[in-house]
Amino acid sequence: MAEWKDLGNKAKNLTLAGLGKARDLGESAKLNLNNVSEEENKKRVYVAIAKRFVEEHPEPPAGYEDLYAALREAESRIEANNLRLKQLKDED
Repeated sequence: MAEWKDLGNKAKNLTLAGLGKARDLGESAKLNLNNVSEEENKKRVYVAIAKRFVEEHPEPPAGYEDLYAALREAESRIEANNLRLKQLKDED
């Protein structure tokens, strides 16, 4: 009988350990999702800072020339795409 009691206690302990691990995994997943959300918030803040900086400094300060050039190139491509979209819409 003692063996059955020991077996029951071992099963109970394993079940409790499994539940603890499941709870830890759930908390880990929640924390990881929160971190992803906070990283997205950081990106939005960086974009806002960058937009304000460029608005306040229309000419690139020393060391920013390449970044400003890349920004202008992207804006040119967007403008070209928008013109083509307008043309396609007018053709319909």
